[in-house]
Amino acid sequence: MSEDESNRRAGRPRDPGVERAILDAVQELLIENGYAGTTIGAVADRARCGRSAIYRRWENKAELVVAAVRALQVTAAVPDTGTLRGDLIAAAMHFAQADERTAGVLASILSEIGRDDELRDVAYRVVGGPPVAALGVVIERWIERGEVRADAPVALIAGLVPTAAFGSISLRRRALEPDAVVQLVDEVVLPALR
Repeated sequence: MSEDESNRRAGRPRDPGVERAILDAVQELLIENGYAGTTIGAVADRARCGRSAIYRRWENKAELVVAAVRALQVTAAVPDTGTLRGDLIAAAMHFAQADERTAGVLASILSEIGRDDELRDVAYRVVGGPPVAALGVVIERWIERGEVRADAPVALIAGLVPTAAFGSISLRRRALEPDAVVQLVDEVVLPALR
């Protein structure tokens, strides 16, 4: 047996049920108490586990909160429908998928992002960045195909739908409606690309 195999077998394996209980507890506490009121101690109490079980999985509160948000998210896909409009709408629909629980959790962390640099950095990298990147890939693809002007500000335009979506979450505690996503694509994004 190699040293790596020996190290992997040492100790008790992590119980996936504990991780799920921790993430559920974080989500519930974020909805009930906001980010500031969601402490590692409160999470441990709610999940009926020790703080050490949390710190074995996540380095700090920001990483834990982002993991709880990520557990609610649908993976952002890079569609290829055959049309620029179809691809933009398909990629942007990611922002219309938040249910009430997800919207409540997101609203609690969005309200704190301006005050907590660590949370902002981790949340953007893990939660906000991937769907924005998917929109950027769609735009770049259509630049290469000649349907979008070569000098289009890709990052700026790719951020328009997420900005509207996060505004809706923050102010209304609801995701964008699918009709609003289509309207944003048709009346804002597409004209900005041409």
